Amino acid sequence: MNIYTSTPIQLSVCSTNYDYVYLRYLMNDDILILSAPMYMEDRHCGYCKGSKQDHWALESWSKKNKPASSVTIGMSVEQMTCQQYDILMNKGFRRSGTFLYKPDLLRNCCRLYTIRTNLEQMKVAKSHRQVVNRFVRAISDELGEEPKGEGKSNKKFSLKSLIEAEKASSRFHTHFEPAAFTNEKYQLYKKYQMAVHNDKESDVSQASFKRFLCDTPFPQREVEGTKQHFKALNSWVQQWPEISTMTDRRVGPTHECYYLDNKLIAISVVDFLPTGVSSVYFIWDPDYAHLSLGTLSGLRELQMCQELDLGYYYLGYYIDDCQKMKYKGQFGGEILDVCSGNYYPLERVKKHIENGRLFVIDQEKSKSSELVNISEQVFGDNAQTYSDSKQALKLLSERYNVGQPMRKSLALPDVVPGIHSFSEILEWYDQGAITENFPFIIFSAMTGVRSRKEAEMAESDRRLFVDTLRLIGLELSANAIVFFTFP
Repeated sequence: MNIYTSTPIQLSVCSTNYDYVYLRYLMNDDILILSAPMYMEDRHCGYCKGSKQDHWALESWSKKNKPASSVTIGMSVEQMTCQQYDILMNKGFRRSGTFLYKPDLLRNCCRLYTIRTNLEQMKVAKSHRQVVNRFVRAISDELGEEPKGEGKSNKKFSLKSLIEAEKASSRFHTHFEPAAFTNEKYQLYKKYQMAVHNDKESDVSQASFKRFLCDTPFPQREVEGTKQHFKALNSWVQQWPEISTMTDRRVGPTHECYYLDNKLIAISVVDFLPTGVSSVYFIWDPDYAHLSLGTLSGLRELQMCQELDLGYYYLGYYIDDCQKMKYKGQFGGEILDVCSGNYYPLERVKKHIENGRLFVIDQEKSKSSELVNISEQVFGDNAQTYSDSKQALKLLSERYNVGQPMRKSLALPDVVPGIHSFSEILEWYDQGAITENFPFIIFSAMTGVRSRKEAEMAESDRRLFVDTLRLIGLELSANAIVFFTFP
């Protein structure tokens, strides 16, 4: 499944007669409302185009020459707060519109690692200086004017020259606004998709633009924001360097529109989140390709995060053996080890992820100068992980009536990197963290409310409950509604 072009799973909530998911659970917009997790395998991969002959995840796997495939674990989300998404993003999830997904890093043909960075972790390269200086000249009120303070060495160059140039320019400005549809944005998106990604005109519709870059699962208060939030964002460059940290700052999905000589030339789609700014997508006018606006936007947003104390800059997924995604490494940063939830500097894990391999860092030795990759011991064919999982699932069935899922597509593999194990779920049950009154609600499009607490669940529903726990964790599950569209 190509999540960027395919239609996400549609949640037929509005067409059902069970009171719009219990009136969005009595109008509480902090409740997480999502579809049943789906495990989707596809021979087509949007990154490697199915060109890989095997997974290259582990030595024991590569010897078997297993066919490569794109594997996505996904859920459509009716409602989710930015705080909840922030937590999930730091577990390896990303969103495309209202579709929440993460790869199965063990079985996926491409290793998609969450990457984040900040200015302290980035080394300004010659290519960065060239991009900034070229853009500074392009937006100058006097065409061809050399930017002040320009030098040929890193010692004289500063990214702050970009802010200075924007502040002085009467020709260029950006405008932050809610992630809403306008025809002007759509026309630029259409031009970009056709010229840069070779999409057919018939494939680029207003509906696809809205679904991908405007629709969100976030509550209306976060989507709309406040006048004060947007005033602060839209004035920070002009107020710089006197600005102070924004205590009441924007949290929500946002479009930053780039204007040069009153013409829309680019759109940066970002999510402002509690721990940082997440880059969703960037659109630029092909007529301005010479300005390297994609790289420029990354440098601008890194600088914004620094100056406004917004936290990390999340660049999405990094794929080491894919040139289309490897460029993100030029911004430096750190990579998420989904098994521990810890981030490690890209430079330190580089050798462990070369050629698209899986990495899992030994936590006991992680503080040493040399990181130790134990992915083979944890997930190799002969690893104890698989027998432990099988035994824990057996005990869950015997003690707590955890049955098989109703459909194969709803069954997550027994072992997946970065999700909670059956052993952890069994421990939560045994320790009483999951009780009969656990407030996890399951809806069916055909029958309405199936269960409002753990004790009411059928065996198949309880497996759905357990797999959701494995994916999103105990705390988020305790504040969640899951629904599916079959009886």
